[in-house]
Amino acid sequence: MQDRYWKGWIVREAALAEGLEVLDVGCGTGVLEESLNGRGVPVTGVDLTEEMIRLAQLKQIGCIECLAVGDGERLPFRDASFDVVFSCYVVKYCRPERLASEFMRVLRPKGRLILYDFSSPRGFFAPFHAFYVYGALRILGVVLRQADPGLAFTYQALPTIIRERKWDGSFGDVLSTCGFSEIGERRLSGGVVTVFWGKKA
Repeated sequence: MQDRYWKGWIVREAALAEGLEVLDVGCGTGVLEESLNGRGVPVTGVDLTEEMIRLAQLKQIGCIECLAVGDGERLPFRDASFDVVFSCYVVKYCRPERLASEFMRVLRPKGRLILYDFSSPRGFFAPFHAFYVYGALRILGVVLRQADPGLAFTYQALPTIIRERKWDGSFGDVLSTCGFSEIGERRLSGGVVTVFWGKKA
């Protein structure tokens, strides 16, 4: 249930006004769009995986204006097309500088970026996180190998991706270099994910 909480947090942080045009990079099956539905904001979703896009289409979420297959490092949209860009779980797979540059390009002046991805918790949450990521996820991957090979691969690959990730140590500097202002950072659920945000000057 933490993912719903994280998505709810970034939606509240965005303080969306009716009519703002939103882009969700890495929209997956449309979970964030379900949180945005009914807020009066048209949403465009883009994801690298066509199967995810098809599942999002089946949900027929009212706020979705467009769903597209595309790469976060080469977004298939014109310059200054959106007022808000959200992104969940994408940055760890990308070159952060290239991703931030694309976010800057497609945002309108004074547009906002808010994203989060996995990081590593400290203190009380650390051992529970380690058990889940390096134990439970790998076991799930083995169990699901026959039923859903794609999902099994994801569960088995995530522990290594999370352990070797470096994005959260420098992403604030990356945003600054790309021209974002009012940059902020917050760790949620004890640091299981880290949220970054910024504004196009």
